[in-house]
Amino acid sequence: MKHQLVLFEELGTITQGLSVSRYKDDQGNPEIVVNVKDLGSLCLTEIPDLVRLSESANIERYRLCEGDVVIGIRGTLLNSSVVTQALEGSFPGQNVAVFRADDLTKISPTYIAALMRSEWLKESAFALQKRSSTNLRSIRVSDLRKFLIPLPTLIYQKQIAQLFSLFESYKASTVNALDARRELVEMSLFKFLEQ
Repeated sequence: MKHQLVLFEELGTITQGLSVSRYKDDQGNPEIVVNVKDLGSLCLTEIPDLVRLSESANIERYRLCEGDVVIGIRGTLLNSSVVTQALEGSFPGQNVAVFRADDLTKISPTYIAALMRSEWLKESAFALQKRSSTNLRSIRVSDLRKFLIPLPTLIYQKQIAQLFSLFESYKASTVNALDARRELVEMSLFKFLEQ
């Protein structure tokens, strides 16, 4: 089934995060800053590191809102997470971009995060990067804005996001089970070597 392809920038605003080092101040307010390393799951739920930022800096425009999608543009490319209520008001770091949907009746932020995390989109991004002959370790926000996003109905978007969420849950439980088995094997080896 073919779906309409829309330029990413037509779905909302896409901006780069805050240059944290520029606004750091040991005497400033402790603020939550979301970086690429914090984008481990589809939704941001864990509280990232606190950074003291200047009280006099004009940085309010960078504050994240619930439903924003934070996207890795340096390091682990395109890892993405949706901002939950717990992290509303935090700041995006400089190695991420932020997508804020114009119309939530047409676009699901969780779908966008799932799509960004997908191998399908990463392959498209790799093809784009190969044509531009730049290093793949970063994507410019201007290039991100030009991504073609398949736009199924909102119902399908939510179903796709739910599938990604279920896969993440399954992956986490599998990793936990493997860790438990590894610990059991190591305990058995330790007991055997003590005899």
